[in-house]
Amino acid sequence: MKYWAVTVVFEIDNDSGRVQKIKELYLVEAVSATDAEAKIYKNFEGESNFSVIKAEQSRIVDIIVE
Repeated sequence: MKYWAVTVVFEIDNDSGRVQKIKELYLVEAVSATDAEAKIYKNFEGESNFSVIKAEQSRIVDIIVE
């Protein structure tokens, strides 16, 4: 397994009624870019206002949580 940096764009209506695009970056543990993208879609199941625009292999080797 490797870590993948996945960029997701959300479209939301702001206070003035205009559509605003917001980019967020997610770190996903997966075996491939396709697997990482599938995990993002599963995580946001039921949402329709997002799209995955990029998935690239991260240089992060490990995450240590204590």
